[in-house]
Amino acid sequence: MSKRIKKGIIASPGIKIGKAAVFHGNNVKIPKYNISDRNIDQEIERFNNALEKTRDEIYEIQIKISNDSFSDLAEIFSTHLMALEDPIFTEKAREKIKTEKRNAEWVINDISLNLISTFSKIEDDYLKERIIDISDINKRLIGHLQQKSNTNMSNIEKGSVIFASDLTPSETAVMNRKNVLAFVTDHGGKTSHTAIIARSMNIPAIVGMDDITSYVKNGDMVIVDAVHGEIIINPTQEEIEEYSKYENDIIEIENELEKLNTLPSQTIDNVEISIYGNIEIPEEMGVIKSHGAQGIGLLRSEFLFLGKKLPDEESQFKQYSSVAQFFESLPVTIRTIDVGGDKIEGFTKLHKEQNPFLGCRSIRFSLKNPEIFITQLKAILRASVNNNINVMFPMISTIDELLEAKSHLYDVMKELDVSGIPYNKKLKIGMMVEVPSAVVSADIFADHVDFFSVGTNDLVQYVLAVDRVNEKVADLYNPVDISVLRYLKMIADIAKKKNKPVSICGEMAGEPKYTMLLLGLGYRQLSMSSKYMYQIKSIIRSVTTRECEEFANRLLMMASASEIEHELVTFMSDKFPDLILS
Repeated sequence: MSKRIKKGIIASPGIKIGKAAVFHGNNVKIPKYNISDRNIDQEIERFNNALEKTRDEIYEIQIKISNDSFSDLAEIFSTHLMALEDPIFTEKAREKIKTEKRNAEWVINDISLNLISTFSKIEDDYLKERIIDISDINKRLIGHLQQKSNTNMSNIEKGSVIFASDLTPSETAVMNRKNVLAFVTDHGGKTSHTAIIARSMNIPAIVGMDDITSYVKNGDMVIVDAVHGEIIINPTQEEIEEYSKYENDIIEIENELEKLNTLPSQTIDNVEISIYGNIEIPEEMGVIKSHGAQGIGLLRSEFLFLGKKLPDEESQFKQYSSVAQFFESLPVTIRTIDVGGDKIEGFTKLHKEQNPFLGCRSIRFSLKNPEIFITQLKAILRASVNNNINVMFPMISTIDELLEAKSHLYDVMKELDVSGIPYNKKLKIGMMVEVPSAVVSADIFADHVDFFSVGTNDLVQYVLAVDRVNEKVADLYNPVDISVLRYLKMIADIAKKKNKPVSICGEMAGEPKYTMLLLGLGYRQLSMSSKYMYQIKSIIRSVTTRECEEFANRLLMMASASEIEHELVTFMSDKFPDLILS
């Protein structure tokens, strides 16, 4: 009898049927002992050798995935190399060995556990998922200290579905793609490096399934339904036949939709709709561009602030420039840092807040820490010499915040002028619309920005007063609640009246079932992950703006969120039965 488990997070969509290969990783045992004075130098030398071997190993992984035509992914492991070369880490380890007279494994593990403890207290999913990177480095260092080789995932048998508690980025990167059909993990989220690599390599993946590895055994036949986030263990023959057909149907649909890649994104009545990409880290550039994105509507800059020390101007400049140059003449919109002090090394203890969502975060944090903000603005301005970069300020709630942020930007421009450093003097300045006050005062804000970008994830949260990560009230979080739809309509109308471009860059933009609604509300720019770009372009090319407006107006006449949701899903499913509607 088959067992069906549905509780995972879809990291990379698709359906695969194969045999389970349960991977338990490398069990690292930490020896703990004190060393004598005469052995201190020898222990430090042992640490140095392990450090060098780990660097060499990660460098080899970079070369391998670069040679496998995934050069954009190789940069992920640059962060690992940077961590290994960080004097704060290496000198701290050597100092502890010397002063505390403890063995290298014990010291390294303690440093790693302290970092993991710090990151585990962070509410932000993206930052929390950096724990797996720390764990990856820790395992490799200790493995080399103990002269143990890591389990080789490149030798997986053909037709395997990998099951693991978690997968480190290096384990995922060296998988033999020809043999691995999909992978499923107990832990992880949409923004983990593992999920990003899975999407880039086009391997279906479901993560965050809690304890899936306790349900499945090596050799079990499994169905991975990474469309609905479901696993079927030892399926019946009928289920295998059903999902085989479903898998083939999806492949046929995607192959057909891929033909749209080079066709214009416009409606039947020739209204152009721009499709941009959202990226968490630069390694996602390749997959976004290959799906036909017309640029980047949201480059989240938070990835630069995850280390043990703040990024300097030069490191930020290089990262922003690499994205701008990759997209050539296509626009790249960089959002300034959108986290709070509780997420940034050196500020954690100073920024403990009872309600961080309403506290000192995003633009508020930047304005209260101008040295961090100014460094980032300098890097963005220097990178803007490529002439395709825009800058965007997050979570603006008052006109004073916007004017202060712009004042810092103008001051940096003057400084660069004095120094003779080039930048784009026509840089476009935008703001995120994420809080009710920004919607109500959008007509005032419009006089001070070049464009708006609506962050629906936060806007829904603040309009409905719902903490979207709180399971007790998660059912109240609904992007088609009538109050949210009215706010979205209000923003679009004001932007049109003020002749300001406005885009949607929240999750709504990337879900096909909302495409007609958003077009009908007046949005002509959608920014999203690559997941459903083809489907959304297909919908755009199959409708007129008039029928979208009629559809949106019909929904705006309804009062109940459940009624709106039912009408929306029913209508879109009937109109586009062959598309995967999330």
